[in-house]
Amino acid sequence: MKNDTKNKISKLVFTTAIVLVMFQLSLEAQSLSDNNRKGALSNQLFDTRSLSMASTTISDVYGRPSIGINPAIAGLSILPGYIQVNSNHNWENELVVHSLSMPSLSFGHHHINTRLVLAHRELDNLPFAGSINGPEPDLMMYRADLAYAVSFSTYFSLGILQSLSYSTSNRVSHFWNYSIDLGLVYAPDGPVSYAAVLRGLGNETTYEIIETGLTTLGTQQGQQILELGASFRFPIEERTYMSLSFSNEKKFGEDGLWYKGGLELVPIAGLNLRGGLLINFDQSKFMPRAGLGIQIGLFQLDYMIAPEKLTTEQFHQVGITIQL
Repeated sequence: MKNDTKNKISKLVFTTAIVLVMFQLSLEAQSLSDNNRKGALSNQLFDTRSLSMASTTISDVYGRPSIGINPAIAGLSILPGYIQVNSNHNWENELVVHSLSMPSLSFGHHHINTRLVLAHRELDNLPFAGSINGPEPDLMMYRADLAYAVSFSTYFSLGILQSLSYSTSNRVSHFWNYSIDLGLVYAPDGPVSYAAVLRGLGNETTYEIIETGLTTLGTQQGQQILELGASFRFPIEERTYMSLSFSNEKKFGEDGLWYKGGLELVPIAGLNLRGGLLINFDQSKFMPRAGLGIQIGLFQLDYMIAPEKLTTEQFHQVGITIQL
């Protein structure tokens, strides 16, 4: 009787999600033309470890992932609860994004995760500033993320992430946006796990800097992405010395596939060395990533960078994880 009730709850949640997705896609987005569009506040937001491994960790149930990489992972994660803070500085537009992920709440096979996000223009004299290659929008964005995962067994989980954001600029432009990500994870006994994620079902905020220097806001349909991936860890007992992840990502509306690979090595306990690579042959793009993690007791400090002059993106991010 109890299992039947849980199954009914799970079916109701995902049916509701599908209805919301269809409703959201049926709306006509208030889009800016390509000629006037200066930039967008993407709905994608990943933890520092995942970014340093080229965002390939969608199936890694052992790596303290944020809810943004795949909302289904929380249903199978073997790690204890934790609080995670990430701060991203983008050298292209001088935007800074902070996120706070709260501990997971579990009720049997059901798991709930929450995250708060703040995006704003950088403060004056921010350290590690780089050359500016794009506009510097003057805006603020507040966002709340709610993820729900249900584990149907010890090796299969489904998840949904819902994001609600409010963006404002110059006390004139105000926009609300809503988006959904869907994910699944299959992690049988052994060193390999698999996953799939569909992102960007909804709208995202766009910005334009007009001739007077003011930043105006708009909204458009988000970048929809389908990603399939797998993770391998060695050894599977005791402490893992190596984690290797691969994924293929299709961004709808763009040419070609993104082929991604990420590697994490643990030469000594408490030190994690990471690297990643994204390649799109159709667009002739080669985008490396690098990072490291240092763990001391219950605290872990992570850092990653998208190297300047080696990629079309230039940013870095720092993250702090506190294990509870």
